[in-house]
Amino acid sequence: MTTDNTNISFQADGSPYSEQFDDIYFDTESGCQQSEQVFINGNEISQRLTDKKIPIHIGETGFGTGLNFFLTAQKLEQAIEAHGPEQVADVTFTTVEKYPLSKAQIAQSLTMWPEIQHLVEQTLLQYPDSPDGKCNISLLNGKLILCIIFDDATQGFASLKLAQKQKINAWYLDGFSPSQNADMWSADLFEQIAQLSADDATLATFTVAGFVRRHLTNAGFRVEKKATVGKKRQTLVAKYQQAANGKGYLLRPSAPKVQHVTIIGGGIASACLTYMLAKQGVKVTLLCKDETIAQGASSNAIGALYPLIHLQQDEISHFYVEALQTARTFYDQLLADGYYFSHDWSGILESSFSDALKKRQAKFAQSPVWSADIIESLNADQASNKAGIKLNNGGMFIPQAGWIAPAELVNSLIRAASDIGQVKVKTNTKVTELSQLEDNRWQLTTGKGNITASSLVVCAGADSDLIAPLSELPTYPVRGQVSQVELANGDKDLSTVICHKGYMTPANNGQYCIGATFDKHDRDLATRQADDSYNLSMVKQSLPELPDIPPQQVVESKARLRAMTPDHLPVAGPMPKTALYPNLYGKLAKDKNWKIDTPAPYYENLYVLGGLGARGLCSAPLVSELLVADLCNLPYRLPSKMRFNLAPNRFILKDIIKGKVKS
Repeated sequence: MTTDNTNISFQADGSPYSEQFDDIYFDTESGCQQSEQVFINGNEISQRLTDKKIPIHIGETGFGTGLNFFLTAQKLEQAIEAHGPEQVADVTFTTVEKYPLSKAQIAQSLTMWPEIQHLVEQTLLQYPDSPDGKCNISLLNGKLILCIIFDDATQGFASLKLAQKQKINAWYLDGFSPSQNADMWSADLFEQIAQLSADDATLATFTVAGFVRRHLTNAGFRVEKKATVGKKRQTLVAKYQQAANGKGYLLRPSAPKVQHVTIIGGGIASACLTYMLAKQGVKVTLLCKDETIAQGASSNAIGALYPLIHLQQDEISHFYVEALQTARTFYDQLLADGYYFSHDWSGILESSFSDALKKRQAKFAQSPVWSADIIESLNADQASNKAGIKLNNGGMFIPQAGWIAPAELVNSLIRAASDIGQVKVKTNTKVTELSQLEDNRWQLTTGKGNITASSLVVCAGADSDLIAPLSELPTYPVRGQVSQVELANGDKDLSTVICHKGYMTPANNGQYCIGATFDKHDRDLATRQADDSYNLSMVKQSLPELPDIPPQQVVESKARLRAMTPDHLPVAGPMPKTALYPNLYGKLAKDKNWKIDTPAPYYENLYVLGGLGARGLCSAPLVSELLVADLCNLPYRLPSKMRFNLAPNRFILKDIIKGKVKS
């Protein structure tokens, strides 16, 4: 192979130009910026570098001058300097180049960026004089390995044989413009990319051409356009999230973006989903059984934004940590957009009021597994300072948490969605039955007649399990009564939510909320004086240092239902045809790792969002985002394991594995 690409020329500003493809190698005005925005930011490389548990394997189509590589190397070098090599991921960078430049041409092409010259020089010392076959180059004391395959992109990648743990998890889909270099941008290339991709591999490219999007989708990628600054107004990002890998039951259905969605529900989950769909340009019809929205659990005067974080890193905790951060970002943006709701991000204090909880806290304090911005141990004085009142015990403090007026939030979300347009809210519309029509639309039987839905999401909280086929899921209702109290003195300085056997919130409009009872499979919404007494007694037992709250200071009580799941995680995704699972996946009872590529069977156009329990304010934005990705065929932000932990079909599959269901 030639060592001097004679089809390259250099323009007046020193930048390289391909005579063969009549195209520039990079934009001299924004070359670095464009490469960083499109490829590095598009694959979230900077964030991933500091996750030392996951090595990064980058695949690139078209090494060219090496600009993308050198900018990536610079990011790695900066991360090492800031955090130390042990705290930074190892990086492998595999790239192909059919028409390689010589050492001199690469050096000349990159002279305008002095900040990367030391990396260029170190690389060219190991770069072959006569590029052919492939070469491996080591930089940054072995933290970065560059593998260049000098071949056509499709053929070069076809020559790679990668073990599952070595597969590429970030792609730079680069190269000369598809209109100038159509041979490279072929369906065969995208198939090779898919075969080399790890589960949840990311991909970014500068082109938004329709045929590129179609090739990516056909190869198993979920694709999304992203707005950028500079000359490239839009780019594509994608994730490889349709690989069965012997576990076809993990796959969610991939379908074109929906145009209209009907949602059953009127609480926080349906409000978040409605708003997010409206922002995607999807028409929404919201069906609420009550006279107004936010009359279920979302009608409480104050609700805690409260994640479930165990003092060890487990899957439930990881979900709620992600959920809390997502919720805060989502709610803060809603507020910034001018949609107000009463709230205070004053944190939540989990009181260590018992000996067992004190031991648990002491163990965490000696060896914390979470950073202090997630959860931290406070002694009694520190806890008192956070709470604004004198407390006898310390506790665990979650600083990003707080409280919200749920009904105000729900109404603000629906107002924001309506302001975008194409949102209809139909109240006093109770759905009693669902039936699927021959064209896979759904007919809803209501007290106001039948309604037809092209895509349907059942988001009805504790009522969801009363509607077939949603009744096949093991969600169940839990009744909770909350007591609202007015206190003349003593606790008006309470400045954070305190959780004990129950919880107590700061005041909103002069009233505190104390709760809540927990009665499984009890649908009675009538308030009970005994439940108010129980709530007050829980405060007295857990926080005896506070003044007694006499029953006459309870000014209002409210009993509502929460929808719970056996594993304490929400449910979000397509509704499974559970009756078909035992025959398809029965071998999992013998070996849970049995490879079965058969995709999971689902009811077409029927989705469920529920099981949020007592933590809906925390989890609703994240699970709604997951469902929006289902409905709009967008990349999932959550990894495959967490998606399965939230999937409605997880229950039947776990029952098969445990031998509870026979094929």
